Amino acid sequence: PADTGGHDLVGAVTLVTGMLLTVYTMVSAPTRGWAHPMTLGSFAVAAVLLATFFFVEKKVAHPLVRLGLLRVGTIVRANLAIIALFGSYLSFQFMMTIFLQSALGWSPLKMAMALLPAGIIVAFGSPFVGRLVDLYGSAKLIIAALTSLSVGYLWFLFAGSDSPSYVVAILPSVILLGLGFALGYTSIMAQATSGVDDSEQGLTSGLVNTSAQVGAALVLALTTALVTAGSHTASGAGTAGFEQFHPGLILVTGVALVGLAITVSPLVRGRSQRGRSVREMRAEEEKELAEVN
Repeated sequence: PADTGGHDLVGAVTLVTGMLLTVYTMVSAPTRGWAHPMTLGSFAVAAVLLATFFFVEKKVAHPLVRLGLLRVGTIVRANLAIIALFGSYLSFQFMMTIFLQSALGWSPLKMAMALLPAGIIVAFGSPFVGRLVDLYGSAKLIIAALTSLSVGYLWFLFAGSDSPSYVVAILPSVILLGLGFALGYTSIMAQATSGVDDSEQGLTSGLVNTSAQVGAALVLALTTALVTAGSHTASGAGTAGFEQFHPGLILVTGVALVGLAITVSPLVRGRSQRGRSVREMRAEEEKELAEVN
């Protein structure tokens, strides 16, 4: 009922403004300069706004984001995984678009057809992922997804060249990317909302979608900066050769691998803790459930 709730206007303003300013600063910094006073000032203001948001959430009666949710491991890992998924996936497509058209001289239509297999896999494979989540659990599918993405990026990093073979260098990466995104997106959404009270399903869903959009923007901004810098350090400065994209490819690969490591870590800890007493494990499970509720 409306009379039992409230609105957190200060939290909404500080969070949205702080995140937008962070993204704006990251996007504009490569052109303006990372040490430019405007860049440093924008970062400082964004940091103050976000710090204010967390302070407000601890004090306000009806917080926009209940901070207790951010202590639940599955929710935190889901948000970090979606950043790795979206950030690396969109940044790789951005680089491929430039590389195929600018370096190889492909038309927009030919470029789109080259990347089409990934879209087909996502469109036709995603509807079946829910069944796989029921069978294997979301964590294992997220691991499979980020592994597929990481291998796809690494494949193109080592198999690509100034004149790459589509069948050998590009197509395998595109297929692996499609598989990774199809498996990962649904699984991450399932993990983010699993076990959460009905009243907070919208909050956790909103958090993970915000992480996807903002995380993708931040990773893409860094990728753009690296690709731009690569055009001046690679042989034949100003050209769009494959060497220019090496730093960006290393970044997206690293982002995917970090996301994979974060997702795998609880499984590794679980194996190392199998020797603990049943009482200890039960107490920990009850504690985690209390945090969720």
